Amino acid sequence: MAIYHLNANVISRARGQSIVAAAAYRAGARLRDERYGVVHNYVGKHPCAHAEIMAPEGTPDWVHDRELLWNRVEAAEQRKDSQLARVIEIGLPVELSPEESLALVREYAATVFVARGMIADFCIRRDNPDNPRVHILLTLRVVTPDGFGPKERRWNGKANLIEWRAAWAERANLHLARAGHAERIDHRTLEAQQIELTPARRMGGGGIRGAADALPSHLVERIAEQRRIARANGDAIIEDPSVALRALTHGSPTFTQPELERFLRSRTENDAQSAAALIAVTRSAELVALAGPGEQGRFTSRDMIEAAQSLRRRVRSMANRATHSITSDTHGVMLSRLPANTVVRRAFEYLLGAGAAKALAVRDDANRSVLLDAVVEAWTIDGLQAVRLTPRMLAGTVDPCPPGGKPLVPASVLLIEDADMIGLKQLERAVAGADHARAKAVLIGDPVRLGAMGGATPFSSVLQELEGTPG
Repeated sequence: MAIYHLNANVISRARGQSIVAAAAYRAGARLRDERYGVVHNYVGKHPCAHAEIMAPEGTPDWVHDRELLWNRVEAAEQRKDSQLARVIEIGLPVELSPEESLALVREYAATVFVARGMIADFCIRRDNPDNPRVHILLTLRVVTPDGFGPKERRWNGKANLIEWRAAWAERANLHLARAGHAERIDHRTLEAQQIELTPARRMGGGGIRGAADALPSHLVERIAEQRRIARANGDAIIEDPSVALRALTHGSPTFTQPELERFLRSRTENDAQSAAALIAVTRSAELVALAGPGEQGRFTSRDMIEAAQSLRRRVRSMANRATHSITSDTHGVMLSRLPANTVVRRAFEYLLGAGAAKALAVRDDANRSVLLDAVVEAWTIDGLQAVRLTPRMLAGTVDPCPPGGKPLVPASVLLIEDADMIGLKQLERAVAGADHARAKAVLIGDPVRLGAMGGATPFSSVLQELEGTPG
């Protein structure tokens, strides 16, 4: 199952590091290091499935020559403790094909790093089928036609790393959806996700190698700590199997027996504890075996079933409330401003009609932007308070009220964009917030992603509950 992993570090001379050596190692290439007069040759030693350099538009051609690029980075730094480059290591979703993963990495690097002026040299590794990953080397200085200019200090802020982490989860989830997968990753801590397990500690140094008595003392201590964490997590799962089920269904609404077994092996101390945890989970009344079309051999949890039922009940009840319609004058004024597009006009009429729950699948393009801007303006003119939320905004809160905003009131309209990308419990919680406040909830999804996923989203069930709506 897809997991979240993103780690950022700086390559620095203070640690005895060379950026040319780092680039050669990650790309599995042969590069001459002009500063030290040595050749770093990793050809055939560290296979790289794909290596590529991406740069901002208008940069000189030499930035695409890996040896020239990183030697010029070295030459631009004079201090013996200079920071040379930033490296981002990211785990790729195992569900995506090599071509899909490459498209995801290119989009992420282009929008998050290159668009800000950085040069990104990335390498995708697939030596371990269970752990595909990408290493991205990023420049720290602004590039000019003559070489590198001053360092861009704005790229060093902690807020940037938080944004990069969130952006990876957001874009990876979009690509998973486009590829037809229901799995999702979450950049937040386990505590923020309300998962009652302790996160594992990073081993460093490429993991555990050799016998414990041959390892440095700090690694021996980390291994002992990791075993304590695994034992505590295993004990927690055996005592309360719903802990494991909540963690599993947070990333994917359903799972298979092999996925359950892999999850337990990675969170228990040894085979005996893993087997005991498996028995506890499979005997739990919270585990539900699915029997629907295409669901044989898959499982979910009882609270996921209850959340799905609650979501459908709420939208059905809210849709029957004859509230939140706009006046005919406002309707006429706004309709006259819309383009002569039958689909957009039908959608406009539907969203502004009476009823406290609306769901619409409309393609994410210019027409959708025009539509949503128009309905928000119409609601505002008629005294309704439009609150627009995205999946990322909802992921940052466990409160049914909008994060960072005022509580919902009867005059509120909660407009949830990309609702097909939101997990069941988060979507149910948001709709419940609107229901309790007697507000209106409007859910917007993308029909292309829905088609790819084959209806395997909570938003699909809402569309089915409100059947007959335009989509």
